[in-house]
Amino acid sequence: MDPNAEFLKLFLRHQGDLKAFLASVVRDRAQVEDLFQEASLVLWQSFRDYDPARPFGAWARGIAANKVLQAREKTRRFPLAFSPAALQAVLEAYDRAAPEAPDEMERMRRCISKLPDKSRRLLALRYEESLKLGEIARRAGSTLDAVHKTLSRIRDAVQACMAGQP
Repeated sequence: MDPNAEFLKLFLRHQGDLKAFLASVVRDRAQVEDLFQEASLVLWQSFRDYDPARPFGAWARGIAANKVLQAREKTRRFPLAFSPAALQAVLEAYDRAAPEAPDEMERMRRCISKLPDKSRRLLALRYEESLKLGEIARRAGSTLDAVHKTLSRIRDAVQACMAGQP
């Protein structure tokens, strides 16, 4: 297969996981996007060095983790959620979970798509926009306690749905 086509096939399959990894270790969404772009460029430029015997996702996350650490070295005010040692632990946890992650993510997407619009919007505010519960409550015109309970019920419903799917 053409190396460019092979790269695109692998990259497109793993780009969501790569962004999720970055979002799990960096607090600022704009910084996540910047790091994703930088890591993507490095992946493209160094694809000739990629060992196909190694999982592409693990290789990509390793490069992204290096980009996170480089950004942290440039500025100590960098919004890193974890210490470098904890970042390594998160990276290892992703690698352990990687073989089943694509199927699990697809089940989760199917389960979330079955939720009412209001529930999907609350999940988006919390997990895509990384808003705090107080801000979500303000936007939803609700109380903090109500938002907390509602999100808990939504997570339970998604988990039950995922457990019931093959």
